Amino acid sequence: MNVDPALVKACQRGEAGALDALIRATYADVYALCRRMLADPDEAADATQEVFVRVMRSVLGFRGESSFGTWLHRVTVNVCLTALRRRSRARATGTVAGNAPFALPGDEISLASAEGSPSELAETADLVARSEAALAALPEDARAVVVLRDLEGLSTREVAELLGVTETVVKVRLHRAHARLRAMVTGGAAQAGGTGA
Repeated sequence: MNVDPALVKACQRGEAGALDALIRATYADVYALCRRMLADPDEAADATQEVFVRVMRSVLGFRGESSFGTWLHRVTVNVCLTALRRRSRARATGTVAGNAPFALPGDEISLASAEGSPSELAETADLVARSEAALAALPEDARAVVVLRDLEGLSTREVAELLGVTETVVKVRLHRAHARLRAMVTGGAAQAGGTGA
């Protein structure tokens, strides 16, 4: 998440419109990360709102020991991890059941501008859909590791620190998650293509 340091300073000085500009500049990235981690658009919207409540409360105290984007990323991940823990507790007590879909109708990645034959575009769209469904089907702890390590590009050490586990636990979860994702994604392809054999 790239944030103009001058915009952060303007927020800290209390300049009119600076906080709105900061939120507009970072909203899409924050929501996208929440959506990937929580796999539910409504929960992602709630988490995004919580992130910006925390930003409003804390921007004055931001000391700049890291970039604001790094700090915002960490706040977002922490909010999502809290939401995942809350969701796990709710499921354990039986107050909610099942998993929400990773994408809703109309949320698909646009392939209209992509190049290729119609069959190649259809295959790409199918792979995207199967990958999203497979990621959403992972247990929450495994999905968090995949999102943070593979999609967000954090190091194993950073993921371990955020999740409060050892680096070995992160590596094991990631290895198992990759195996499950491979099986789910390629299994869907085999089922789709295996009817004519």
